[in-house]
Amino acid sequence: MEESRIMGKAELFRRYLTFGISLFIIACGISVITRSDLGTSPITSVPYVASLNTPISMGSYFFLFTIVLIILQLLLLGKKGIMERKMELLMQFPVAFVLSFFTDLTMWATASYNPDAYYVKIISLVIGCLILALGICLEVIANVTMISAEYTIQFATLRLKKDFGTIKICFDVTLVCVALLCSWSLSGRIEGVREGTIIAALITGPFVRLIMPRLAFIRQWLSSETTHEVPSANGTEHFPWVITISREYGSGGHQAGEQLARQLGIAFYDKELITLAAQESHFSEEFISQNEQKLPSSLLYQMILQDYEAPLDKSLSYDDALFVTQSRIIRRIASEKPCVIVGRCANYILKNRPNTISIFLYADMPHKISRAVAEYGIPAAKAPDIIASTDKSRSDHYFHYTGLQWGDSRNYHITFDTGIIPIAQATEIIRNLLQKEINESNQS
Repeated sequence: MEESRIMGKAELFRRYLTFGISLFIIACGISVITRSDLGTSPITSVPYVASLNTPISMGSYFFLFTIVLIILQLLLLGKKGIMERKMELLMQFPVAFVLSFFTDLTMWATASYNPDAYYVKIISLVIGCLILALGICLEVIANVTMISAEYTIQFATLRLKKDFGTIKICFDVTLVCVALLCSWSLSGRIEGVREGTIIAALITGPFVRLIMPRLAFIRQWLSSETTHEVPSANGTEHFPWVITISREYGSGGHQAGEQLARQLGIAFYDKELITLAAQESHFSEEFISQNEQKLPSSLLYQMILQDYEAPLDKSLSYDDALFVTQSRIIRRIASEKPCVIVGRCANYILKNRPNTISIFLYADMPHKISRAVAEYGIPAAKAPDIIASTDKSRSDHYFHYTGLQWGDSRNYHITFDTGIIPIAQATEIIRNLLQKEINESNQS
């Protein structure tokens, strides 16, 4: 049985408060982007163009635009989908109303700001995108609902069975084209859609990726004091003992894990997690092996194709889906039997779980090179670059999903420099520590 969470009223209040603040910040970002006079974001391009040519406000048009998106969602979902997603559909109405109100409020507050110099407009645009990205981060962290545009993209992706990035690009391009058509038909010229619209579409996502991990303290605050482990009826002794091993490349993490598992007579999971993830997802083992424990380096993917605006468990991007799948597997196997788990942010995924010992292994570069050459068959000339690149990927991946520093000893129960302490000695220390913990647990 997996560990579960009980969300109390205090946490629920904090989450909705955070979500409300996020809507205000999103509205501020939209207004600053719009006031830069270089166009507006794709999602607000149609309401903005309409507001330029009629007495109705941008916020009012945004609310009407949301109604259109909800109708589109109903068509995408069908009768069965509507019943399954009823609450998500209904929640969009109050969210749209509040966001529309905040949009009009912030547009009114920034009415006197009209930059003249082009470089000031560019700076304003970038600042607006940063503000918008901050609002999106808070919306995702609050994890109570999403804005209508994100739901529309998600429902279209699931219904059409196309890649999320493809649907997102088509959605944004369609909105911009409709805005251009509206502008031309209403005023006979193009206004409200400019280079800033493209820039906002490209840079907001990377800003979200940059900001999100640095708001981990908000995520912790939201769930503090109201998130509880649900122990077994007889206490924590029915949680199997689990050892997680995080490691620098070439420090011997796999070898240490195998030795520990063999000596303790318990299960061992490293590459085995790839097979399990492939069995529980649509990803192949080859794809998982090539993409796990690292983030996509493609600038295009970071700018356009990543699903930044959805909570992790609702994200449709492949790296998020892979992390969620492996997290689910790690929690399940940790609940079933004693085991050793190598990598995959397991120490973070199981951080609040009783009967868990987390280890971090590291070594100096000469020792890591020696091990990589002798045990992994890597050419000596290429080893330093491969080691540095792999460790950076693991560090970036860990920071992205946890907001914590990968090699920080405070995130682990014990760390070993395997360049000084041999693997055999390190495993003996861990075994002794585990036995001590088991004895103390049995006595208490």
